[in-house]
Amino acid sequence: MTDFLMLKQLHRMIKEIPKPRLMFRKGIFAEGFFRPYMSFSDYTESEIFSSFDEVTPVTVRFASMLGNKGTADTVRNIKGMSVKFQSDEEYDMICHSMPVFFINEDTKFFSMLKAFTKREYFDGINNTEFWRFIVENPEAANCAIRLFSYEGLSSSFIDMSWFSANLTVWKNSKGKRFLVRYKWIPIYEEKEKTEKGRNKVDRISAEFIAGFDSDRASNELESAVSSGNFPKFELYVQMLDYDRYNKYDYVRNTLIWEDETVSPVAAGIMRLTGIPDDRQFKRDMVSFAPGNTAKGIELYSDGFNDMMNYIYQIEAFERGECE
Repeated sequence: MTDFLMLKQLHRMIKEIPKPRLMFRKGIFAEGFFRPYMSFSDYTESEIFSSFDEVTPVTVRFASMLGNKGTADTVRNIKGMSVKFQSDEEYDMICHSMPVFFINEDTKFFSMLKAFTKREYFDGINNTEFWRFIVENPEAANCAIRLFSYEGLSSSFIDMSWFSANLTVWKNSKGKRFLVRYKWIPIYEEKEKTEKGRNKVDRISAEFIAGFDSDRASNELESAVSSGNFPKFELYVQMLDYDRYNKYDYVRNTLIWEDETVSPVAAGIMRLTGIPDDRQFKRDMVSFAPGNTAKGIELYSDGFNDMMNYIYQIEAFERGECE
């Protein structure tokens, strides 16, 4: 071919073809705001947690870890909720529906990827490879048991709890540091309390719902927002002294921080008040990365967290989000 203008147009067309995310491909965005209950200035310099008068706009993405955009919301899965706090500095908080993860070491990521790969995509549980992976990596059993319990099935994004996927470090103005984990708990009006947990489903119900409403969780979120029944989540923070606990098992992603051992503190409330219009909101271009932090907040640096941050950033770059 000698028509260089045509070649240039072809290259541009190929470049502009949307690229899927590696994980969490099917999702839905929402917008709202976050307000802290009190000042956490003794623990972090972040403006987001500086005062109960501080209201921070948020963009939130709910998604399923496994499967393409046509995958049913009720398929056994790990769900994700990513929150982008849009203050003077953007801060991304990546959360999962499980309080623990499968691995601690970055070198095991590719083995885990294989266990969740059907054909060439990160599409679902490859039963043979998955259970081989669990046997060879006993620390993954905690998350695997949860995945195959009722925690792995849900028909809702707004009626479930969310847990931070990465360990965070808070630092105050005096340089004192704290290990931090987050969790979000849905809160209800008095009239809704009797329905709490209404979206817990068993395997048979999950398969039935998948047959006639594959977008059940997304549809529920859109319906709640459009009707003015704005979903609300309360943020809880668990904190430990960094210098004292940095070398202990508390930094491992495969171990849970029990409430009896590390008491959670109610930190604030998030209310979701809108669903972005696709025509004005390029949803596939919005990216989240655990390394997008604000003043007084850092990502705990180890091989695993650094690798996950790199994966989030490089796939955003490949999709055209180059921030």
